[in-house]
Amino acid sequence: MKEFIPYQPEIRFSDVDAYGIVHNAAYIIYMEQARIHWWRQAMGEGTWDWSKLGVLVVHHTIDYVKPVRLGDPLEVQSHIGELGNKSMDVHYELTCRNHLVARAKTVLVCFDHDAKATIPIPKQWRHALEALQENSPFPSI
Repeated sequence: MKEFIPYQPEIRFSDVDAYGIVHNAAYIIYMEQARIHWWRQAMGEGTWDWSKLGVLVVHHTIDYVKPVRLGDPLEVQSHIGELGNKSMDVHYELTCRNHLVARAKTVLVCFDHDAKATIPIPKQWRHALEALQENSPFPSI
């Protein structure tokens, strides 16, 4: 089974709210960066041209479990969830010092930028994602 390096965002001062904890909106950015980090590991760097075929975010779900503070060592582990015809779920587990702080999911739809239309998941992507899905140590949420 392929080992993935979790994404480790730097918690910036601008990420923290008046209560001294990471603002909920910052998690969306952490998830986006984690998804790119994960995709590069899953598919290989430079395997396609993002300006031609890509994905659009259509939905986010986040369950906040514990607060994260400035300077905390955050890790975001990403993994593939359900695959549809045109869509896919990416799941995230956010941890700090080995404690779950949030669990999240993003639904993505494949998109052809030239045609300006949604498309089925490309076969190359589907094969790679199905292999990862079968070997995932994470339960779907």
